[in-house]
Amino acid sequence: MKDGIAHFFSPLELRRLSGLPVASRFTVEGAQLGAHRSHLRGQSLEFSDYRAYVAGDDLRRLDWRAFARSERLYLRQYEQECNLRVHLLVDASGSMAYGYPPRPGKHETAARIAAAVAYATVMQHDTAALGLFDAAVRDRIPAGGGAEHLRLLCNRLAANQPGKGTNIAQTLNQFAASIRRRALVVIISDLMDDIEKVRHALAHFRRRRHDVILYQVLDPAELEFPFEGDTAFTDLETGAQMTVNPRELRGAYLKRMEEFLFECRQACANLDVDYQLVRTDADLPALLHRHLARRR
Repeated sequence: MKDGIAHFFSPLELRRLSGLPVASRFTVEGAQLGAHRSHLRGQSLEFSDYRAYVAGDDLRRLDWRAFARSERLYLRQYEQECNLRVHLLVDASGSMAYGYPPRPGKHETAARIAAAVAYATVMQHDTAALGLFDAAVRDRIPAGGGAEHLRLLCNRLAANQPGKGTNIAQTLNQFAASIRRRALVVIISDLMDDIEKVRHALAHFRRRRHDVILYQVLDPAELEFPFEGDTAFTDLETGAQMTVNPRELRGAYLKRMEEFLFECRQACANLDVDYQLVRTDADLPALLHRHLARRR
């Protein structure tokens, strides 16, 4: 039986995911020493700044060269380095159940993205947390590292099934309020909600100084509307049905989809949220390598 990361990737695909660079563009907070820059001051290898000596400071940190130049006492300050915490927030609402065969569904693609980022995070000795949501927060796994934690996280992703309702903005606001330490937040969703409300939720993360990646997952059929002949469409969240002639709607649909994608990109750009559109037919290892390497 498949277990852990094997639910999502073959050994060959895992080799392609090796070395995937998961990092924050900004300073982070963590509990252990690691490879990521923190805003906390401490003693480490990388020099940050000087500050004036205050009685009681450790004399071993005095910079005597600065004293020789200015005849004033200064201490050297360093950037403290720490482990990165990556929070993976996966949309499991009804609209994520959509998939146009033979391609994988949006939910499966979202789970694979989360599993890949979690795998890369743990492999570089950082920590990953998971949050699943639809109309409410459905499940959470706190941040952790190591092979057993990765197995638990991937098994939870594999067992999860899309729900019905959607309230992306409300659930993201709940996550933002609960993540206290600066971190890398990876949101994976189709964003099928009121974009203005979603923008306010993304702003909540940014006010808390989190680095945010947003992977918008869509099926090519949603982007291209390839349907022909009278077709029955079912709302996956309400169950409502409508039979229409796609040829009569294609122009208006594609125009509205283009506007929707522009609104999503614009909301992210205005907030310095790292946006990436992901089609369900994409080569995920290649796409993630290109995107995360650009962030470096």
